[in-house]
Parts: sequence; structure tokens; C-alpha cells
Amino acid sequence: MEQPYRQEAGKSPVPPDRMLVEAGDLAELPFTFARPKSVLPLVAVLGIFCFSILGLFIAGSMELDRFARDQSRTLAQTAVAKSLADVAFVTRDYGFWDAAVENLIRRPDSSWADSNVGTYAWEELGMSRTLVLDSDNTPLYTMKDGETSSQEVLFSVGPSLIRLAERARQTSWLNPEARTSFILLNKRVYLVAASVLTPEEPSPAEIGSFKRGVLIFMRVLDDEHLEEISTSYLLENLTLFSSVSEDDFDFLPLEDDLGRAVGYLGWIKPRPGSAFLKHTAPWVAAILLVLAGFAVMALKRAYAQAATVERLNKDLVLRSRQLEDSQVELLEALDKAEQANRAKADFLAVMSHELRTPLNAVIGFSDLIRNQAFGPVGHQKYIEYGNDIFTSGQHLLSLISDILDITRANAGMLSLDCRPVALGSVIEKCLKLITPQAVRHRISIDVTEMNGPLTVLGDEVRLSQMLINLLSNAMKSSAEASRIRVKATVTPKGQIALRVIDRGRGIPKADLAKVTEPFRQAGTYRDGFDPYASEKAGTGLGLAIVKRLAEAHGGTLHIASKVGLGTVVEIRLPGAAQEECHDEGRVAV
Repeated sequence: MEQPYRQEAGKSPVPPDRMLVEAGDLAELPFTFARPKSVLPLVAVLGIFCFSILGLFIAGSMELDRFARDQSRTLAQTAVAKSLADVAFVTRDYGFWDAAVENLIRRPDSSWADSNVGTYAWEELGMSRTLVLDSDNTPLYTMKDGETSSQEVLFSVGPSLIRLAERARQTSWLNPEARTSFILLNKRVYLVAASVLTPEEPSPAEIGSFKRGVLIFMRVLDDEHLEEISTSYLLENLTLFSSVSEDDFDFLPLEDDLGRAVGYLGWIKPRPGSAFLKHTAPWVAAILLVLAGFAVMALKRAYAQAATVERLNKDLVLRSRQLEDSQVELLEALDKAEQANRAKADFLAVMSHELRTPLNAVIGFSDLIRNQAFGPVGHQKYIEYGNDIFTSGQHLLSLISDILDITRANAGMLSLDCRPVALGSVIEKCLKLITPQAVRHRISIDVTEMNGPLTVLGDEVRLSQMLINLLSNAMKSSAEASRIRVKATVTPKGQIALRVIDRGRGIPKADLAKVTEPFRQAGTYRDGFDPYASEKAGTGLGLAIVKRLAEAHGGTLHIASKVGLGTVVEIRLPGAAQEECHDEGRVAV
């Protein structure tokens, strides 16, 4: 260890071997070299950090794969239950029918059975086989693949069908239910449902007085049915297997009434996490290695600078160096801030786009639930929940679209399909869309002035988006039973001025400058201008998007407002004759 420098009394200071002698009145000062520090600990820490990040990616991908497999299995179970329920519904509907009881059991009529049961079930309902059993389980009527026989049965009544028939006979006389199962017959798997043939309103004397006949419908689980399930429930390469054999497939057993598997429904295991990891892991690893290399190089340089003897100089030189260091740090900080902003924009754009795919599935399936597309859901609450999911999904999809629009606008990647557009037609369409919302708040929207040739050169979809946002904001800031006016005129310079005028509470002067910034709001009339007081507060993207879209069209946005009097929002757009968009095709701004 180096010994500290000491000054003895009565003697001049003795500097070490390495020191700086300043000119003038500066005293001789000691300065020693610092020992270079090792970068190995930092390399180890960075290595652990990089491996931890990769480990998190791998763990996340595995968890995503597991979640996807669980969801696909749930979908498969739902599909199987739905298929059985469909067959059960048809069987119960036929069995609980006075005409069927009369013509199939009491006075068997094969012609009636062919016309009203067998042939219809084969051609219209897709039932492969139809069987009617009397009280002794003796076949009274059979149809196999559209062929009937009154002399002998077309297929034997095995133990599985007899057990299913007995289970069906145990159901209520007043509200019989169909019993379902999977059956393996001649190496083919069938969805089977059995329902007792019961009068619709049996007399008290009839109830329990005799053993009821049974109607059985069988539907083969063929390739066509599997393709339908695969498409409806997003199960890739859905196939029927006789045993669990392939590692790339997930399997769901199809069980008979005794719980024995008669076949296995198999589909390719979904691996979205592995696919994501496969495409992103090399890039993530490369980025982490590059960052680690830069960090090590920067630290070695810092250690080298710390180990290098800095010579003492005049205050002016020292301050100059400090100023230069500060400038470098500011430039580096500015560069990092710009990189972070670009990374944020890229992240928002990518995530907004990627979130649409699962969100569209949520909206689509919730729409099926609330509309009961595949039959009654069983409880009114499920319909209400489906409506809630559908409404929330639509709101979230709108929010994602807004974020994607503002991100594209900030990145200069927003696309416009510029063509001559009749502004009056755009106003009429927007009023039709916004009127139901206005009626709920008892607000009237009137077009009070439309003068001149109102044809603009722009993107009709984006023009509608701007006007809808302005009308929505006007309604938020207006009290109930108030009025909103829309005006469209031609300015002396040939521009089209579109104004939305409300008599709401207005916007405070201090908030006017920020309302067109992303994620900034001034509040509404109903919440006392507290932007976060309402549960339905927006994201603060509406006016920001309108401003960027107006500028992208070569126009401007102006807002004039006064608290207590209302707000006037004006968009000025170039007329079609001004040709602000040089081509009528698609252009990027």
C-alpha cells in the first residue's frame, strides 16, 4: 500500500515522484496514481443480467405456450360439449312430441317415420343413423345412412345403446331430457343422444304406468364435422385418433357412458410463445451483448481516466474542461432521450397492432355469446356479460386505434387516400353515427350553415374521424338539453372552414394550449373540468389526432373558448381546387 504524503515541521514539502508544479503563486501539490480497477466483476454482473433477461424471455414463452394449450383444450371441450348438446337438443325435440309418440310407438307407421323423422334427420340434420326402440329395447324403426328396413334392423343394438336408452327412461315424464355419449361402432366414433318418446301432456294415469320407448339419433364424427369444429374453435389440424401417439398434438378423450375412451380428439399444440422466442431471442441476445460490450468499454475507459493522473491547471482551464464534459453529457443525454422516444413510439405501434388480433377474437366470441349464435346460453346473466365484454372490447379497440394513429402521426407514417370529397356527405354520415349518443344526453346537433362548393381534397375516412371526435368532445362539454351547431363555409382564400360550436361551460384559458397534446385533457362540463373525475374519462387523444390529421391534409386546427360561454373548434382544409395533395393516390405524411 502506498504511504500518504506527510509534511515535516520546518521543512519544505516534498512531493512524490509524479506531481505538477503550477506557475505563479501555486504551491506544489502531491498527486498519486490510482490503481486500475478490474472490470471482471462488472462483466460477471452484466453476464448474469443478460442471462436473466433471456431466462425471463424463455420462462415467459413457456408460460404463454402453457396458457395457449389450456385455452385450446378448453375450446376443444366446449366444441365437444356443443356437438353433443346439438344432437341432444334435436333428439329431445322429436321425443317430446305427441305425433312421434303416436306414429312411432302406439301405432308404428314406417312411412310417417321415414318422412318426418329418418329422412329429415339424415338430409337436413346430418344424422347418420336413427333408431326407435320399444319398451323391450326391440328396434321398431331403423335408418342407416338414408336407408330404412321394415323387415330387419340395419345394425345391432349393442350394450352401449341399451344402457343409454335405460338412462333416458330414468328422466322425468313431464320434462324428459336427452342422454348423450360417444360410441365406437365399426371403427367409427359416433355422437349419440337418446330421448324417451313421451306425450307432451301425459295424463296422471299414464305417468309411470308403462315403460316408454326411446328415440336415438347418431351422428358420425367424420372429417367434415371435424373441419367445421376446427374452423369455428381455432383448433389447428383437428383429427380423430384411436390412441394418444404423437408428441406434437394435444388430445381430448371421447368417452362412452362408462367413462371409457372410444377415441381421441387431437390438434396441433399451439406454441405462440416458442414462435415469439424463436424470432426475437437472437435479436434480444445480440442487443444485450452489444450493450454489455459498450458498457464494459465505457467502464474500462472510465477506469483508465480515473487511473490517469489529471494535472492541476489554472481555474480557467479546469472550468473549461468541466464545461466541455457537461456539453458531452448533455449531448449523450439528448441522444438517449431521442432513442428512448423512438423506442416508445415503436413499442406503441407494434403492441397496438399485435393487440388487435386477440381483441378481435374477444369481440367476435362475445358477439356470438350475446347473440346466442349457437343456441341458448342457459342464463340471462351470460347474455349481459357477453354484452359487457363486447362493449368493453369495442371501447378498447377504439383506444388502440387512437394510440396507433397518434403513434403513426408522430413517426410521420400516417397514410392518407387523398381524393375530392363532398364535405356535406361526410357531415351527413357523421350526424347519423353520433345522433344516438346525442339523444341519450338530450343534446340536439344542427347544421346551421353550409355555403359554397364544399369539396375538399382529402381522405374521407380521416375526415369523418376528425368530425366525430369534435362532435364527441362538444357533447362531453355540453349540458343536457343543449344545442351543438355545425357550420361549413368557404374562406376568401378558397379554404373550407368546418366549425363545431357548443354552448357548454368552455375550456379554461390555461388549458387551451395543452388540449391538443397527446394524453392531456381539460375535463368536461359534467365533471367540473377535472379530467380524471369521471369513470368515462377519455385518453386525451381525440384533439391530438384531429390536429395531426388536419395538418396532414395541409390544413390547420383553431380553438376558441371561454368559460361559461362555450367553445368553437375550426378546421381549415384546402379545397379540391388547391391541390394540396399532389396525387389523388395514397400518400404518406
